[in-house]
Amino acid sequence: MRGFATVVGATTTALVVAMAPAHAAELPVLAPQSFGDFSVQTRYFDVAVGPERDQHCTVVGDIYVPSDLGPDRRAPAILTSHGFGGSKDDQAGAAARFATHGYVVLSYSALGFGGSTCKIYFADPDFDGVAASALIGYLAGDNEGAFLDPARTKQAPALDVVQLDGPDDPRVGYLGGSYAGATGLATASVDPRLDTVASMITWNDLARSMAPDGAGRRSVGPVKSVFGSAFLAAGAILTGPGGYAADPARADGCPNYAQWVCDAASAFAANREPEPATLEAMRHVSPVDYLDRVDVPVLLTQGQKDSLFSLDEAAATYETLRSRGVETSMIWHSWGHNDRKGYPGEFDIKAPDPFTQHEAALVGNWLDRHLKDRDVDPGPAFTYFRDWVPYSGVASPAYEESDTFPVGARRTFDLADGTLSEGVASNNAWTQTIRDAGSSTHTTLGLPSIAAEVPVPRVSIPGSVAAWTTAPLNEPVDVVGAPELSINPTVSGPATVYVTVLDVAPNGARSPIHGLVAPAVLTGSSDPVTISLPSIVHRFDRGHSIALEITASDPSFAGGPGPADVTVSSTDRINQLSLPTVT
Repeated sequence: MRGFATVVGATTTALVVAMAPAHAAELPVLAPQSFGDFSVQTRYFDVAVGPERDQHCTVVGDIYVPSDLGPDRRAPAILTSHGFGGSKDDQAGAAARFATHGYVVLSYSALGFGGSTCKIYFADPDFDGVAASALIGYLAGDNEGAFLDPARTKQAPALDVVQLDGPDDPRVGYLGGSYAGATGLATASVDPRLDTVASMITWNDLARSMAPDGAGRRSVGPVKSVFGSAFLAAGAILTGPGGYAADPARADGCPNYAQWVCDAASAFAANREPEPATLEAMRHVSPVDYLDRVDVPVLLTQGQKDSLFSLDEAAATYETLRSRGVETSMIWHSWGHNDRKGYPGEFDIKAPDPFTQHEAALVGNWLDRHLKDRDVDPGPAFTYFRDWVPYSGVASPAYEESDTFPVGARRTFDLADGTLSEGVASNNAWTQTIRDAGSSTHTTLGLPSIAAEVPVPRVSIPGSVAAWTTAPLNEPVDVVGAPELSINPTVSGPATVYVTVLDVAPNGARSPIHGLVAPAVLTGSSDPVTISLPSIVHRFDRGHSIALEITASDPSFAGGPGPADVTVSSTDRINQLSLPTVT
C-alpha cells in the first residue's frame, strides 16, 4: 500500500453543502490500450484462516501475466473473485481484459466454491478476508503455500512481476461483485496492503438485506424467502459429491455453511427472530461491522434492478466511508441481481470494454488512477443511470453526475380517499383497511421480485390491499432515492405490511418499480411510523400516474408478525408519501 492519504478534502462539506447542479456524463478520457499478450496458469494455495488462523483450506486460482513483464519490468495487480455459486472461471473475461491492459490478475474461487475447499463463510473477514490476504502475499513474491498441483506436492515458483510499494507490499486492487464485492471490503479491513477496492452489487448489512424492516423498529423483518431458499440450497448442493469427498468436514453440522447460516434459516422458517448470537454472526460478515477498518479508496456500484441488495446498501456504505474521510464514489447502474444484463453501452459483466461501455470506463479509470498513478479526473462522487434518456452507442448520455449525495428535493403527496395529491386539502372522511396483514397465507399473487422484469401483473385479494393514486401527470416526475411513507394507522395487533410504489400507465397497467417492496412491522404503537422504501431511479412520465399500495403479503417474503388488521383513515395524524425528485 502506498503512503497516500485517503482523506477527501472537506468531506463533511461535500455531504451537507447546498446541492450542486447535477449534469449529464461524458465518456471519461481513457488511457491508450496495449492489448498485449498474456499467459494464464493455475495455482493452488494452502491458506490458514479463521480467528486463530488454525484452519487450513485450499484456494484455486488463475494468474494472468502480461507477456512483457519480468523482475525489471513490473506491473500492478488486480485480485478478483466471483458471485455466490460461481468460480474463478466467471471472471475470465474481465481478467483477460485487464491483463491486456497491463495488469497482473489473480482470479480465484472463494472458499466453498469452484474447487476451493472449506465451507462458505459469507465473506467473513476472518475467513474470506484472510484467504484473500494470503493471495496478496503471493502477489508480493511469497511462494510459501503456493503450488502447481491440487495435491500441493509441487511448490510454485515465486512471482516476480508485480510492482512493489515496499517489502512484501504489492500494488494491488480488489475487483468483485455481489459475494466478491463484500469480500473485497472484508479484505481491506484485515490487510492494509490493499490499495483500492471496486465493489459491485453487494450488501452493507446482510441481516437487513435478507430480512428488512422498512419501519426500522426491529433488527430483522420478514425474510426474502425465494432468495433465502435459493442461497441455502445452492450452497449445499453446488459443491457436489466431489467437493464433499475432497473435504469431508464440509458435511459436518450445517452442510457446506458456517453453522450460523442454518441457525438463521431455522429461525426465519419458524417465523421468529434469530438468536442474538446468530444476528451477531450476520453482522460480523457485513461491512457495516468493519467499515471503520477500511481506509483505502472505494468505488461502489449498485443495481437499480436489484431486489436482493438494493441501492440503499451501497448508499449506507458510501455515507459511512465518506463520513470517515475515505475517498469513495458511487454508481447506480441499471443492472443487478434481478437482471444481470445492462443496457447497451453500459456494462458487460463478462466482457467489460471501457471504450464502448460507460461504467466499464469509470471502473477502469478508478483502478488506473489508484494502481497506475494515472493523472485523471477522480470522477463524480455519485452517478446514476436514467433509463428514460435516449442514446445510441456508449451509454454516457444516460448517466447523470453529481458532486453530492443524496440529490434533488422531496415532494410530498397526501393520502386521501384513494387518491394522492400535492397541496390539495380534502375534508372527506375515508377509511381503508388491510385485513390479516402478516398472514402466512399469501393474498397478493404474482411473480417474486427476482423475476420483477417479467411483465406479469400482481393481483391482491379484495380486503388485503389499500391503494392511492395520483391523477395523470401533466409533466414527468423523476425520482432518485428512497420514497418514504409516513402513517399513523390503527392496528388490531402486531402486523406486517408490504409497501410498494407503482407506475400506472395510461392504459391502467400497474407496475411496481423493479419489484421493489418494503416490508414494515407495525407493533401497535400510537406513534406515527415512517416507512423507508427501497431507493429507485425512475421517471413517472407525462400521462402516467404514481400509485401507492399497502398489502397484507408479498410473493417474495415469508414470516413477520401477524396477522392483524391495519386501518388507515382520514383521522390519522399523518398520511403522506414523500418522493425525492430531481429536475
